[in-house]
Amino acid sequence: MALTPYITQDRAPGDLKDAALELIQLDASLNANILDPLRTPMIHLQRLVNSHYSNKIEGNSASPADLLLAQETPVGGEAAPDFLEVKHHIEAQIRLSIDPIDAASICTRESIACIHRELYKGLPEKHLRLKVEAGDERVPLVPGEIRKRGVKVGHHIPPPAEEIGSYLTWFENAYRLGRLHGLAPLLAAAGGHHRLLWIHPFTDGNGRAGRLFTDRYLKDGGLGGYGLWSVSRGFGRDIDAYYAALRAADRVRKGNLDGRGELSDSGLLKFTEYFITTALEQVRFVSSLLEPHILNHRIDHYFQMRTCCALLMTNGSALPILRIEALHLYRDLLEFGPMQYSEIQARLGLGESTTRNLLGQMLTEGLIDIDDERQVSMRLSGYSITTLFPDLF
Repeated sequence: MALTPYITQDRAPGDLKDAALELIQLDASLNANILDPLRTPMIHLQRLVNSHYSNKIEGNSASPADLLLAQETPVGGEAAPDFLEVKHHIEAQIRLSIDPIDAASICTRESIACIHRELYKGLPEKHLRLKVEAGDERVPLVPGEIRKRGVKVGHHIPPPAEEIGSYLTWFENAYRLGRLHGLAPLLAAAGGHHRLLWIHPFTDGNGRAGRLFTDRYLKDGGLGGYGLWSVSRGFGRDIDAYYAALRAADRVRKGNLDGRGELSDSGLLKFTEYFITTALEQVRFVSSLLEPHILNHRIDHYFQMRTCCALLMTNGSALPILRIEALHLYRDLLEFGPMQYSEIQARLGLGESTTRNLLGQMLTEGLIDIDDERQVSMRLSGYSITTLFPDLF
């Protein structure tokens, strides 16, 4: 295939290389310094953030407030299609984390098809019928199936269906991580993100599948802290800028000074600069949210507000009062990790009945989790997210 896969390190401008190196360093610092009890809850929270913004890019209007509330209260009746789409996107991320795709095969068509299938697993059949451009005809979407018809996406006309196999073979060889070192995996992640969306291998769901692919590629490419932050948040915060950067890389080559492939190398450079800058903004943002002194201040504020019943739920009713000992317990769980039920009672100095009631309330609200061995660990409650992590959504 006559495509430049990515901007190589020797051709990258100095400021792009500096930004990529800073991104790697900040990601490593975030990964090394996050408090261990906060790691798993934060990764799960970022799945919600990732799903919200990735689906928002595609026009999904599901509310973050409804999404957060659903983590604590099961949705009754039939869920709205947009909410259902986001919910299944979250579940796909969980399954892909439990049974991750091997880094050596992440670029294969089988792995890309697997990611696409996971997005649609369990969706009712009525949500898997697509309206085609001509008339009211609806065609079934087969999750993971490489498209068999030509499509047009805005002004972009992807490769014909009969050529997709060749492009995917090229893609697998061009972005194989075992061959990439230094800054190359990060530069390749940017190039691969655009090229996969440009190829448009599926009839629908290419954007969301492509962003899930990029999530896995960044992690496997050396960003060990990825998952504590999400590049899709940056894409979704300014959708126009995201699509403008993609369109720049869609441009055909202009003369011999614009690369040797069919697409513009200068356009690919613009997209790469946008991609790295966006990722850098996101890791800086999350690092600032998790700065211990400021985070502890927000935790104190949340629980102190809860002692006077000052916070409202999305339905307008007030959250019930929490004893101030809930703050002491939450801070201890954050600093020291999971504790046995008996240890908590001794630390708080409360009676057995009062301790049981307090833990029961915190469990109901999603502030803690209690396993079968009565070990208590902290969680990030959907009710507390907007206070603990402002502007995350």
